[in-house]
Order: sequence, then C-alpha cells, then structure tokens
Amino acid sequence: MIRRHRAAFIILFITIFVYVLSWKCQTAVDYYRLHIFPLGTNTLARVLSVIPFSIGEILIIAAVFFLLISFTITILKLLFRNKFQKSFHICRKIFRFICIWVIVTETFFCFVMYHASTVEETYFADAEIGEDALVNLYEMLVNKANGLSEKMQRDTQGNVMYDGDLYAQCKAAMQNLGEEYPYLKGYYPNPKPIANSGFMSQQYLAGIYFPFTLEANYNQTMYIMNRPATICHELSHLKGVILEDEANYFGFLACIRSEDGFIQYSGYLSVLSYVSREVRKNIPLEVRQEMTEPNTLVQNDVVFLTDEAWEKVEKEAVISTETANQVTDTFLESNLKSNGVKNGMESYSQVVRLLLKWYEHSN
Repeated sequence: MIRRHRAAFIILFITIFVYVLSWKCQTAVDYYRLHIFPLGTNTLARVLSVIPFSIGEILIIAAVFFLLISFTITILKLLFRNKFQKSFHICRKIFRFICIWVIVTETFFCFVMYHASTVEETYFADAEIGEDALVNLYEMLVNKANGLSEKMQRDTQGNVMYDGDLYAQCKAAMQNLGEEYPYLKGYYPNPKPIANSGFMSQQYLAGIYFPFTLEANYNQTMYIMNRPATICHELSHLKGVILEDEANYFGFLACIRSEDGFIQYSGYLSVLSYVSREVRKNIPLEVRQEMTEPNTLVQNDVVFLTDEAWEKVEKEAVISTETANQVTDTFLESNLKSNGVKNGMESYSQVVRLLLKWYEHSN
C-alpha cells in the first residue's frame, strides 16, 4: 500500500515536517513568508484573479455534493458487493486528492505563518502604552470618524453610497503599506464577492480567506462601510499575515492612509467598536462622560447589515442564524487554538493593543 501511494506519503510527510518545524523556527517562517509564499500569490492567485467570482466557494459547494455522492456509492457498494466497484475507486481517488490538496495548501498557505514574527515584537517592541493612551486613541478615532461621516454621499435613507473603484483603491492602499512593512509589497489579486453572502451574514462573517485557492473573499450583503477595511484585511492574509488582530490592524492602517475619504472612513469605523468596548471596560464612568461621542451618522454607520438586508437574509435562511453562528464560532475557535492562538476568537479584538502601541509610537 505504501509503495502504491508513495508520492502521497512523501508529500504528507514533508507537509507535516514543515508544519512541526514552523513551531520551532521563527526565522525560517519569516524567510518563507517574505521570499517563498509570494510565489503562490504571483502564480495561482494571479491566474484566478481574472475570474470575477470565487472559485473557492464553488469548490466547497462541489465538495459537499461530492461527499454526498461518495457516501451514496459507498452504501450501494456495501449492499451490492459486485457492483459500483469502479465508481467507488474513482470516488476514493478523488477524495484522496482533495484531502492532500487541502492539507498541503492549508499548511503552506496558512498554518505555517501563524508562527511568523508578530508586528508587535518586530515594530513596537520598545513602545510603551501610556496611562492616557486608550482615551487619546478613542478620541482620535471618534473625531476622525465624525468629521468624515459628514462628507459621505448618502441615499434618501441615510445610507452611504460609493461610486469609486473599490478594488483598485484597496489594493493601492495595501501596496502603500509595503514601504513600511516589506512583506506587504508586491502584487495583489482582485478580491472576490461571495455569492452566498446571506449564509455568510448568518455566521457574522465579513470576509474569508481561502488558502486552497489563494482568494480574498468578502461578504457583499454587509453594509457598504464594512467593505474597504474587510477587503484590506483579507488581502493582508494573501501576504502571509494570518493572525486576525494583525489583519485587522493592517486593514485599519491601509484604509486611513488612503487618499480616498470613503476608504479612510471605513478604516476608522472598523476598529471603533473594539476600542469602545475597551473604553467601557477600563475607563471610569466620570471620565467617559467627558469624552467625545460618535455623532448620529457614525452610530448609524457602525452596523454589520442594514435592517432591510437582515430581513432578506432571515427570510431566505435555510437554517437559523443562531445555529449558523454557533457552528462557525466553534470551528474558528478550535482552528485558531490548534495553531497556537491561545485566545481563540478573542484574538480579533486584540487589535486594540496593537493600535495603542502604534498610536504611542506615532505620537
């Protein structure tokens, strides 16, 4: 059996060896992220970028149907021993290929880079967080958001409208960060909208990175103000930024440094909720009462979906939003922790620490 599947065993052995090594050798992972991983972005991602829809989404749906068909054929083979042999062997080969492809791509295009040097230890190792840093950061974010909110084009319902080239602006914003963060340099493929964004909304997912196709995908049902920061977040994954707090940080930083006011506004809104939560937890009430509050426009723009969008999502839902969200949270929690992210889902909100270090370092 081993001789027959020698190539598969060799590939899996190398993959496992590299994954184990990544936990022990940060320098090697940093070199891989900077010099080797970009080869994937410049080949597979570049080819698939010309296709306007998500290939990864189609492959996932196809895989689900394939598993159902394979299960049916397996049952029929057990019931009728001398029949369905050829179909069973074909399904087994396809299944083996899918497993190897997913394991290899998830490892080399995702899991390995969980163990790269962090932004904090590389750029902010000596930055100290001052006593008033959280208040100052919050005030800066609110003031910027308040000012930009009044400059947005809006429809009759008050929702923001945008007629610029969103993809080009987001890719340019990410490329600009490459001057300061070398691993962010280079080519960026087009982000892809998810066709089943309604189901994605039920999971409260704004975006998703598919390592097996090297695609940055976003939820096209969510409110428009979430899109720029989400796209930049997902594009950062394509440069080996796998930790979610760092992807949030780069999404924010890319947006606020853009020359486009709409993109800037999205950046400030993307972290405002995280920082506001920390303010409520750590700042005394008497101090909070003296702080600047987000204006009505900002409060209305800090939403995941509009009421109309939520109504449509719930109407078309196959399963309940609560169930979909619980399943997704459980999967993400286990995936993050299995790759050394001890805080699991809480790692998304750890962007506040990075923002505080950045703010103190910049001022």
